[in-house]
Amino acid sequence: MANPENSIIIGQNVKKIRKKLNLTQEEFAEQLDINTQFLSQIENGKVGISIDNAIKICNTAKCSSNILFKELIKFPDIIEKYELLTNRDKNIINEMISVLLNTK
Repeated sequence: MANPENSIIIGQNVKKIRKKLNLTQEEFAEQLDINTQFLSQIENGKVGISIDNAIKICNTAKCSSNILFKELIKFPDIIEKYELLTNRDKNIINEMISVLLNTK
């Protein structure tokens, strides 16, 4: 059985994601190919989301699942955090490391 507290946190995260995209519930629901009322229930923590809907949200918003599951999944190791970065951000960090190593 799903934890209701998790649904509330995920719902809050979905709402933040949608607002960051400057989309109404109707617009975001259409992009996700779900009913507006269902999106409202998700955002209010009344229902959970499926893996398929989690993937749709991340792909539509072009965000990491870490954003969707913020405050639910803990990443104790820096390497795991690194793996969550976009390729662009990884390249920037790799260049910074190279510069630092070459200045020693």
